[in-house]
Amino acid sequence: MRYLLHDVFMATAQTQPDKIAIYPEDGEPITYRQLDKQANQFGRYFAAYKSDIRTHPYIGILSPVHTDSIAAALGILQIGGAYIPLDEYSPDNRLAAIIENTGLEIIVIDSHQYEEHHELLKHTGIKRVVLLDGTHKIDSPYDTIQTIHALSDEPLPVLNQVQDDLAYILHSSGSTGVPKGIMLTHRNARTFVDWMQKEFKLTPEDVIMSRAPFKFDLSVFDIFNTFLAGASLVCYDWNKMRDGDAKHGDYVKLMERCNATVLYTTPSTFIALMNRGGLAESNMALREVMYAGEPFPTPQLRRLQQALPNTRIANIYGPTETNIITYYWVDKLPADDQSIPLGHVVEDTEILVVNDAGNAICSANEMGELWCRGGTVTTGYLGMEEKTKVSLVQSPFHAYPAYFWRTGDYGYRDEQGLLHYNGRKDHMVKVKGFRIELGEIESALAKMELLDEFVVVAVPDEKYSNRLYCYYAPLADHEVSEAAVRAFLLERVPSYMVPYKFISMLALPKTSSGKVDRVALAQAQE
Repeated sequence: MRYLLHDVFMATAQTQPDKIAIYPEDGEPITYRQLDKQANQFGRYFAAYKSDIRTHPYIGILSPVHTDSIAAALGILQIGGAYIPLDEYSPDNRLAAIIENTGLEIIVIDSHQYEEHHELLKHTGIKRVVLLDGTHKIDSPYDTIQTIHALSDEPLPVLNQVQDDLAYILHSSGSTGVPKGIMLTHRNARTFVDWMQKEFKLTPEDVIMSRAPFKFDLSVFDIFNTFLAGASLVCYDWNKMRDGDAKHGDYVKLMERCNATVLYTTPSTFIALMNRGGLAESNMALREVMYAGEPFPTPQLRRLQQALPNTRIANIYGPTETNIITYYWVDKLPADDQSIPLGHVVEDTEILVVNDAGNAICSANEMGELWCRGGTVTTGYLGMEEKTKVSLVQSPFHAYPAYFWRTGDYGYRDEQGLLHYNGRKDHMVKVKGFRIELGEIESALAKMELLDEFVVVAVPDEKYSNRLYCYYAPLADHEVSEAAVRAFLLERVPSYMVPYKFISMLALPKTSSGKVDRVALAQAQE
């Protein structure tokens, strides 16, 4: 029985060929039939240069999510390859490390990214380059989208692929800065996609907003859950030049114009769309939204509920290495602004709360590390066996070999069996001998209504073990002094939890996944 990621697209292309698959922000909509033909053309191009797909399965994609890059990803999967997203916001030396670790020989790159990354394409391992999006004319020696479109669009041979083959590799550096290639199989991806469809019930009438870049696992939902349901995907033009907060306002207007019904993104993005994009003043058709990637401060989540009174909201949790492993419908917010539970464990998943010694399962309300196993969990880090062994451990609690992924996240189960989040292991620090959870300080800051966004980071210090720094951005057209933020916190947390320094910014830096870039902010003080 086939259980492959791209099959969800191929089935819909057969049954609903004239349905709109993609609505670009600018340009003509693309039907499933048209997208299928483009995927076939990409597949033929890649197959011509991949004589042994088993030993050289990887093809890089350095592009935002749009029609051409999606077609390229589908073509890669259909010839038995695995796509590797390359973050367009990463420096070339980091991307070069990924190229070397994966042995990439072919890269498709958006023509808008060419000027920034053209030196990377000279890497000795790269044999073929395809420039996507022919609207941006440049002079280069590489193949172009026109090269692809000149090929036959007849159906590709159907391969006897295995669900344990890799579908894609996502790279995460965490706090180390070293790219870790997280290997995700077709089974991992399909388990994720199929469960999301079962819970969120997308239909052919749904219009899903593309928000996440390829390198962020939320993009798998955006693209493949859309295709599984025979729905339509709206692609915002990330290459379009926009001033200031226009990018947020334009995104909200695009949702309105296309009558978007589903959006899955990070809390930081929702907050930006509210504070800088006019989401609260818009007329939305959203029936459900999901957030993931970081905790959503409850006071700001209440504002989102007020901005979208007819929209159901779900909290989704799972590190990149595990895809989604818990979910919780936020139908009612706690009056005391306590954090939202991680909630229920998804199907085909087991989560244990384990003590620090790793030899006992925690009791109800007892804090421990979250260990998980199941269909969505990675097989490990590419080329990093020792790092994989640290995280993928054999269970001491089972009578048979059962391997769990240690998430590095801490939490507990309550008496009703709901899981709760209590921060990452690397977010628990010591200051002046006190053990501090950074999220507790951020939860207090969330109650300060004039703050747009904020974060607390720890920087190693010889005298105090760590010093805490608070970065914050006030709401537009408001001023909030550092003294005011300090005084606000002193009324709500112990004095030893009040950061050493408060730094006001117009906006906090984000990773390409849309989350606040804690690493960059911490490094700024080192």
